[in-house]
Amino acid sequence: MSLKEISGEVDGRYARIDGELVPLVSNVWMDGVTYANPFTPPLHDVRDPKDREFLVVVLQKHRVVVTDDVAVRNGDGALIPLTRRRYLGLYAIENPAYAPASGLSFTLGPLIADLAAP
Repeated sequence: MSLKEISGEVDGRYARIDGELVPLVSNVWMDGVTYANPFTPPLHDVRDPKDREFLVVVLQKHRVVVTDDVAVRNGDGALIPLTRRRYLGLYAIENPAYAPASGLSFTLGPLIADLAAP
């Protein structure tokens, strides 16, 4: 298995790997190999141009960096910003989709590379 180095993050949404920006996705939204993020406020808002761009990049690139994050909930039980612990790997994804009613989803494919943090 190859080892790739992350040279940094951009806007908390992307990892820079070999000069390329690759979307970051949290394991908080994983159930086995199924990723299902409701992609709703307060963490995401499709009216935000950066969030719309992120969706397009995920849907087109078919690869993501999966992160190990700590989920914190506010007093109402809503998920608030995540705390990143580490990068789990660069993965291929299959069947990426977005729908307003169900959010962003895909099936995690094979591991492309292990990652070294900056």
